[in-house]
Amino acid sequence: MNEDETLGARVRRLRLDRGLTQKDLAEPRYTRAYLAAVEAGVRAPTDEALAHIAAGLGVDPDDLRHGRPPGAASELARMLAEARVRLSRGETGAVEELAARAEREAERYALPELRCRAVHLAGEIELHRGRVASAAAAYRRAFEILPAGQPALRAAIIARQAYCLQIDGETGAAVALLEAELRGVRAAAEPNPDAQVRLTSALVYTFLEQDWRERARRLEREALPLLPRVANREWVAQFIATVAQLRREHDLAETERLLGEALAVYTELGLTREIGICEWARGYVLRRVGRAAEAADRFERARTILADVGAVQDHAGATLELAEVRRLEGALDEAERLARAAADICRQTHHVECMAEADRLLGRIAATRGAPDAERLLRSAADRYAEAGLAAELVTTSRLLGEQQRATGDLAGAAESFRRGLLAATRLA
Repeated sequence: MNEDETLGARVRRLRLDRGLTQKDLAEPRYTRAYLAAVEAGVRAPTDEALAHIAAGLGVDPDDLRHGRPPGAASELARMLAEARVRLSRGETGAVEELAARAEREAERYALPELRCRAVHLAGEIELHRGRVASAAAAYRRAFEILPAGQPALRAAIIARQAYCLQIDGETGAAVALLEAELRGVRAAAEPNPDAQVRLTSALVYTFLEQDWRERARRLEREALPLLPRVANREWVAQFIATVAQLRREHDLAETERLLGEALAVYTELGLTREIGICEWARGYVLRRVGRAAEAADRFERARTILADVGAVQDHAGATLELAEVRRLEGALDEAERLARAAADICRQTHHVECMAEADRLLGRIAATRGAPDAERLLRSAADRYAEAGLAAELVTTSRLLGEQQRATGDLAGAAESFRRGLLAATRLA
């Protein structure tokens, strides 16, 4: 179909293509004169008349109304699904072109949901590249054009908006946004399971960053019964990979089982970046239980995958994890090199938490060497954690800063740092 045609001209062309007369197409419900008026543009057909005409022509009524080629909606949906996989493989340039094309065609053919998905994909591309401000702008635009009655798509956009807030250090605002949206989804007449699980995954991730493990476990228990009803398998795998990190140290076998399950889904779906994230999560768990050499191997795998696909901020995060392992092993030169490389990326993306983590790691390395900038780096880390509202990390960093100040004879400064940590600890209850 030609989108530049009027509706009447389109009806006439399709009728003639099929060898039908006006009488053939109009009857028995309408007259030849009525169809002639429609084709001439003198009368706009009612919805019922359009359905009758479309049936006679063998096309979809909405395709006829908007001049869509047959199957345009399903083709655009397929293209966006393929683009999602290609983005995970690092094909950002090609995916950017596909997203722009999909948005144009969805707008031309009056397919608002697919247009919104295309704009959301544009945000995913920017986030993949580490351009957080541009990603946030795309998610805002997607939310503005979001059609009603799309709870899962809305949840996907809200989850990403919250993640951008968290990167910018606005953790409290991110939590408030996610909790309000989850309450709204649950209050619906028919709560959408995909939306609930997507929002729950985002909240559990944020609660892990805050060390609010009991709150995260409660969310996990509430969402588990929904998993069999979730249509988006990627979101199921994401949920499993996230809650796996809630397991206690003695539950390592269960953690490995869950991460393996998520990894199997990601592999089947062809999502390379997400495979890298799973390896990162495995390293995180192994480091927490003291298996540093195995953790380092997982972090190296994650870094390789994430670098290959160009996932800028994810690569920086895995690099910081590896740097911490190297510090624990006493390989201070390598730890410092890795931490500084990650810090450069974090400053470019303005990831407040990662900048704090890099400062703290570099401060601990400096303290071990007796370097004079240890206190400055630890203080910077504490300030950044405070800015991000990450109380648990502020507690740890304040203690490290206080110990460093006490070691250098600054007892008053040490006391102030310890007080700051104690005050942050009260917010963890």
